[in-house]
Amino acid sequence: MSGAAWALAAGVLFGVFQAVNRRANQLVDAYRTTFALLLVAVIGLSVVSGITEDLSLLGSAPITSYVAFASAGIIHFFLGWTFLAVSQQRIGAANTGALIAATPIIGSVLAAVVLGESLSPVIVIAIALATAGVVLIARRARGNDEHPAHPWFALAAATTWGVSPLFIRWGLEGLDSPIIGVTIGLLAAALLYAIVLAAGAAPTSYDLPRRALGWIAIAGLLVAAAIAAQWTALDLTEVSTVVTLQLMATPVVVLV
Repeated sequence: MSGAAWALAAGVLFGVFQAVNRRANQLVDAYRTTFALLLVAVIGLSVVSGITEDLSLLGSAPITSYVAFASAGIIHFFLGWTFLAVSQQRIGAANTGALIAATPIIGSVLAAVVLGESLSPVIVIAIALATAGVVLIARRARGNDEHPAHPWFALAAATTWGVSPLFIRWGLEGLDSPIIGVTIGLLAAALLYAIVLAAGAAPTSYDLPRRALGWIAIAGLLVAAAIAAQWTALDLTEVSTVVTLQLMATPVVVLV
């Protein structure tokens, strides 16, 4: 598959994930939901890595790749997913999806400035059209609701998701295995989350009903597949292409 195809697959999977994750967020606080998703995704991708990847790459990879992957995981998952979950709870999935449409703008500009990727007029037009389309779809799904009063968490998620591809690219320079890389990133984010929750630094006021575990398990498996597709796409094509095609997540989450 091409990088664009992997990015498109990631967008569809992320859309289904957001819809399922919304159900989990209605039953459990955003912080424990995110931590549980990280655990499920780490376990799933660790199994996949052990079966399909050359683990000898871990011994020859430079420390900079480990640092880059861990940083990408903390930025994208620890911060980004938390912002996503809180935003969905406060303003809903459709409003959140509209605001997250800022991701390709942020990611493409950063990739052009930091990584030297091309930002041709065609790419700029594609980003503008895709972003406008996502905003219109989400606004239509929202109906007559008022504009979101608290957009900052969604915009923060968009920013983290625009920044994290830079670290993914840096990590892949020394360890050319997206699946191993994303597993390292998820593990770093999960460990940091465990520390935060154990220290009582995050508010966790809801009970943990049994039915929520099923939604969390499904969401964790979906997002593990989506992340693997996303990181594979970033290994094959430009950041601007990946972050723009992943906007497919918004119409999917609205439909689901």
